Amino acid sequence: MLNRLARSVHSVGGAVERTDVVARLLDVHLARRDPSSDDPGVGRDLRTVVGAAVLPDADLSPAATLDALALDRHEPASIAAAVAVARDDARRARDVVSTELWDCLNTTRSRLPRKIVGEKAHEFLGWVRERSALAVGVVDGDVSRDEVWEFFTLGRSLARLTVTARMLASDLLDPGSATSWATALRACGAGEAFHREFRHGSTSADAAAFLLLDEHSPRSLLFLARRSEGCLDDLVGVHLADEVQAFGAARAELETVTPETAVDAARTAGSRLAAAAEAITAALDRRVFTAPEPAH
Repeated sequence: MLNRLARSVHSVGGAVERTDVVARLLDVHLARRDPSSDDPGVGRDLRTVVGAAVLPDADLSPAATLDALALDRHEPASIAAAVAVARDDARRARDVVSTELWDCLNTTRSRLPRKIVGEKAHEFLGWVRERSALAVGVVDGDVSRDEVWEFFTLGRSLARLTVTARMLASDLLDPGSATSWATALRACGAGEAFHREFRHGSTSADAAAFLLLDEHSPRSLLFLARRSEGCLDDLVGVHLADEVQAFGAARAELETVTPETAVDAARTAGSRLAAAAEAITAALDRRVFTAPEPAH
């Protein structure tokens, strides 16, 4: 696949996933939060987790944070920016992107509101998650398991892994609090799956082990790291040998964590995997997607 097409498909996958993960974080930590709570620390932590800049004079109130990370088209980390990126890069990759996916992303972009009223935030964020799931379903249902699918899946996996790992390393999570782990599971979209598995009660250790180590949950760090590594090996491993090796080392270190030590290991594992995923993303942009196209 041409480098420019690979970059666009990878970008579409990452942007589609970003809309989902940011919507879940905002829904759990802001839209469904006690409206009397006005802790600026939550706004600061959310901005850090999703990769938004925290300027010295930034308004970190819940309302301002929700506006900025949901619909501010000038904030690169926002849902609105991700929707625009997904649509624009899908247009650039029309040679390899299905008509159904293009229509889905184009419709999402055209229907994105400019403003949301506070009490409508939960409804809007649910709509965002539905549109993301529709786009992913189109790709998983229609696309051959070739390079297009792998670059799309790599973009999705790295985006979700990065944000989940940052969240585990942030102050949004209090590792010693069972309530905080329950919130983290919901924010990652793993709450229902976790409670189906642990119907008869659970502990912080159970939640930590599920979010870090579960081999079957597509929301766990281990699942995401393995899927990312598999795509990297198939697509670009030879070009990013050092970064892929470092990423593999971070994944291998995660595999040494046990269910009993998962609570204590969460911050360190999250921090290391986030750094490794960010290094992979930067290296893809710098050395793979911008490489000269082969001469014809």
